Amino acid sequence: MGEQMRILQSLLRQTNGSVCVEYLLLLTVVGIGAIVGLAELRDAVVNELTELADTITTLVI
Repeated sequence: MGEQMRILQSLLRQTNGSVCVEYLLLLTVVGIGAIVGLAELRDAVVNELTELADTITTLVI
């Protein structure tokens, strides 16, 4: 039990990888935001093109 506590305390004191983890979390948030933004952009473009196609169809027929 004492060995496990010593290892846990050692891990809690180490901060070598904390900057890497922070960048990873930031990259994850930015990536998710970009995916959501692009999905919304896709939906808006599809909607506009559908409306354009309906308008052209109405004019031609």
